Amino acid sequence: MRKILQLIIVAILLIVLQTSTLACTIFSADDEISTLAGNNGDYSDPDTFIVFYPAENGKHGRMYAGWKQFWWQTGMNDQGLFFASASTSFLEVQNSTQKPHPPRYLMYICMEECSTVEDVLEVFDQYNLDFLETMQLMISDATGASVIIEGDPLHIKQDYYQVVTNFRLLQIDPPYPCWRYNTAVAMFENTTTISPEFFTTICDTTHQEGDFPTQFSTVCNLQQQIIYLYGQHNYNQVKVFNLTEELQSGYHIYSIPALFNISLPPTITGPAKGKVGVEIEYNFTSTDPDGDEVYYFIDWGDTTNSSWIGSYSSADIVTKSHTWSKKGTYTIKAKAKDIYGAESDWGTLSVTMPCSNEILFLSFWEMLFERFPHVFPILRYLMGY
Repeated sequence: MRKILQLIIVAILLIVLQTSTLACTIFSADDEISTLAGNNGDYSDPDTFIVFYPAENGKHGRMYAGWKQFWWQTGMNDQGLFFASASTSFLEVQNSTQKPHPPRYLMYICMEECSTVEDVLEVFDQYNLDFLETMQLMISDATGASVIIEGDPLHIKQDYYQVVTNFRLLQIDPPYPCWRYNTAVAMFENTTTISPEFFTTICDTTHQEGDFPTQFSTVCNLQQQIIYLYGQHNYNQVKVFNLTEELQSGYHIYSIPALFNISLPPTITGPAKGKVGVEIEYNFTSTDPDGDEVYYFIDWGDTTNSSWIGSYSSADIVTKSHTWSKKGTYTIKAKAKDIYGAESDWGTLSVTMPCSNEILFLSFWEMLFERFPHVFPILRYLMGY
């Protein structure tokens, strides 16, 4: 049963990977001054968080960032151990299949128990690594050591830097197919001095927009345990966290959009299909990080829009209806802005309007009357032709 579930999950992931541009850019480097690691978290969902767990019961204190509904995408512990994950193409794990599965996500165990890359590799050696069949990890530590774990293959850092994106180095020879990877490598090859500002520039240069944008970026100083956090590929605003100080406050979690006063794109709910000429209702809701009232702008995808409407209380559900006059697929787009003018990104919903029976019926008579203009005079009169 477990194997069947794994195959189903793998099949779904393969479909997603083939039809989307899921992306993450991860890199680390060390020089004579510092050891740094950076990460762009790219995905369609803007609802991201940064969370802090204090040291307790023999576990290291640690920070994670990413999406709560998945494994946390990146993190650093109070020993200066860093990790980040990236989705990639399927590669069957073979060497560890006879070993037991980890009791939970293996990086959580490592972040709680390990201090170095060497410690992590010792833990990984104990378990079945088939959870890496559609993803890979970069792990770095405060000494400057770094490794990419693809599953069976390991890539130990050979230069002063290391970069990973969403293809497997094992399977592909240069020139590599990812512009983000090539860009980051070129930037490292053109300098030997690193800094948080330089790492931020790499995050900015390799950030994604479109359907799978960069929702957050982190730059971590692994020796000083300082975290530089950016929201939704805006590199003009930064939140700086001292991990030691944050852990003294106990467990706590922040919404990343709220830290930057970013209103989340409105959620749009309603039928995905309808009939031409029939009015359909859709619900719109957005939560302002400060609880301010919000306005909505709705683009119905057929050259009509609502203009700015409101104001409405934050998180209230606003119901609006629309009628499409022609068959086709339309993208409803909506954005919110608070009373001070701060706008969210667009929320979207795709809807399809097939021909209604009524319009098919009328179209039939239109064609008939055009072809035979003198037949059925009474019927023409009654139908208004």
